[in-house]
Amino acid sequence: MADIDLGALKTQKEREFGTRGAGLTRFDEDFIDAANRAIRRINRDADLDTEISEISTSEGTMDLDSAYEDVVSDGISFYMMLMGRRPAKNAEPLIKSTEDRFIEGIWGIASDLRNELSVSDTDDDTYDIIGLGKLGG
Repeated sequence: MADIDLGALKTQKEREFGTRGAGLTRFDEDFIDAANRAIRRINRDADLDTEISEISTSEGTMDLDSAYEDVVSDGISFYMMLMGRRPAKNAEPLIKSTEDRFIEGIWGIASDLRNELSVSDTDDDTYDIIGLGKLGG
């Protein structure tokens, strides 16, 4: 399980929103704010046992499996658009469709985690009839 690389995700967002040069300091602040809003929403809506830590920099990693990078990316895009950022030309994700993908992704995270817990619960022989020695009639 590899964590999500924030530097790569920020670079992706710079391309998506067409930001280069002088506006990067403000963009960095918006990226961090949007990422933290996405993290808070994932923590709340996915009902995680261990919450994802908020970030204070756009470098390093986010403590969520990189398999969910697309969900975090959609969340960051959604919140950046709500803050007034607009995608670069020819990149036309609409706010509503981005939010829909983000919410569906959160449900996917929650579902995956519930399935993992369910599988780990059934691996314990303590509650298994055969594990308790009651095999046969």
